[in-house]
Amino acid sequence: MEIIKKVLEKIVPSEEEERKIMQAVEKLKSEILGNAEKKSLGVKVMLVGSIAKGTYLKGSLDIDFFILFPVHCPKDEMRERSLEIGKDILQEWKIQYAEHPYVRGIYEGYNVDIVPCYDVKHPSEKMSAVDRTPFHTEYIRKNLKDKDEVRLLKQFLKGTGCYGAEIKIQGFSGYLAELLVLKYGSFEQVLKNSQDWKNKVILSLNGDKNVDFPENFVFIDPVDSSRNVAAALSPDKIQFFIFAAGEYLKNPRLEFFFPKKVRLWPLEKIRDRVKNFVGLRIPKPDVVDDILYSQIKKASKSMEKMYRKRGFHPVDSLYHVNDDILIIARLKEKKIPERKIHMGPPEKENDYVKAFLLKWEGNDNVINIPYKKNGRWWVEIKRDYTNAYNLLENKLEDLNLGKNLNELKNHVKIYEDDDFVKEKYATFWTEYFSGKPPWER
Repeated sequence: MEIIKKVLEKIVPSEEEERKIMQAVEKLKSEILGNAEKKSLGVKVMLVGSIAKGTYLKGSLDIDFFILFPVHCPKDEMRERSLEIGKDILQEWKIQYAEHPYVRGIYEGYNVDIVPCYDVKHPSEKMSAVDRTPFHTEYIRKNLKDKDEVRLLKQFLKGTGCYGAEIKIQGFSGYLAELLVLKYGSFEQVLKNSQDWKNKVILSLNGDKNVDFPENFVFIDPVDSSRNVAAALSPDKIQFFIFAAGEYLKNPRLEFFFPKKVRLWPLEKIRDRVKNFVGLRIPKPDVVDDILYSQIKKASKSMEKMYRKRGFHPVDSLYHVNDDILIIARLKEKKIPERKIHMGPPEKENDYVKAFLLKWEGNDNVINIPYKKNGRWWVEIKRDYTNAYNLLENKLEDLNLGKNLNELKNHVKIYEDDDFVKEKYATFWTEYFSGKPPWER
């Protein structure tokens, strides 16, 4: 197919690109080993990830090295020693955090992660989750024949916004993409078979049908059957992938792999649509994405819960991250009536009726005293807050935004409607209101 040929021309690394990165890889491996020998660590060093497996995309040249420590090495020593090596060798390094802290930095212009793990003999002996990664690399290297089919699937996932298992995306990991191609044989067959993914889907490469996983979409890890490789994949993302695959099969186009840039709406058009939105603008803290997005999602749920509890009607929760963070609630209305009919217990529930009457008789917020209607008690009361902006402003301190965002509450600004309409948010609002998938831009 002509489209596939054009895509491959764009995503398969050139021989020159491959030669350069492999030179850097060999040099880096030698430096890590040399540094470890000076420290008398007795470790192994292994290249993992898409470069090791040969499934990397042109221009996506992140190098991942694992340092495999003997299993008798104490965890604290393993962490400290691996961090020392990373800091010694990499430029512009930063400490990142997964199950173990590790070092991310630059080496000869390439992004590099240096990660510690234990040198276990079998995945079942793993002492931490990352101990499985070398086995994943070996499995794919041994079994995957046509790497370009994986590259096509990865680029399709990127183009449709479904690539990446991190919390920010909650999509398909590179390893899951590789396993899907192994399962179905080709990129096109993955898309075709996805049209049959309904309700509970359990996939495996060895016939294993363990159904104890709580997720509805399961791909059993061929190197560790206790793990669902797709555990991080959100239900929304899998449904969107199935939709995108179906649309591509009906009308294949290059835009599914390489979507056009968003054609921005004029600010006046955006202003006309930004009605009944209230939220927070927060400076972006310097934390890794997984921590940041976890806290943003937590903050968004806290805000939505607060509004529901106070009688407002959130119709959507959204957020945007750039050099600052917007956490936004879209409400049915920003102002609600002061009067509220509050439902009490059934007339026959004597103990609950006593407690209900004790609470509301003589209460300053009561507009009309408790009364009986259709077999229940009711009371008409006055709301504490009728304005969504005022509620958020006054209750901000009570909202749990997550550790790093809580520390920035003194720098938070409350926004509503027009406050959100700025040039730097135009892409976000255009995508939100247009509702077009990436290939329809």
